[in-house]
Amino acid sequence: MGAHNFRTNAIGKFDANGAYKQAVEDAQWENGNCPYNGTISTTHGFGLRTDNPRFGTKAFWEWESKILDDECGKRECFAVEIKGKVLKDWKERSGWKGKRGVRAFYFFGVAAS
Repeated sequence: MGAHNFRTNAIGKFDANGAYKQAVEDAQWENGNCPYNGTISTTHGFGLRTDNPRFGTKAFWEWESKILDDECGKRECFAVEIKGKVLKDWKERSGWKGKRGVRAFYFFGVAAS
């Protein structure tokens, strides 16, 4: 049984818990309900992070890499809420353009595989 890093996101009218549930369900549907499928569905919940740099920047990817190396164990997951222009772009690409109450979350961590 191994481990590797994963990244996924969820967008819709839900809070972080609802987004996590949706991401897990999507991963199970796409990859099977195997306990070692290498996706977010192999994690034991998530921690919401608010200490991140702006999503998508070089500083963000460096921050994420440091979190994965130093703080994230196997089957652990962290979430970052997406806001601002990135949220607007994600809404446009995913069919939520013009809708209110839509939130997006980016999840990353170490999955069992």
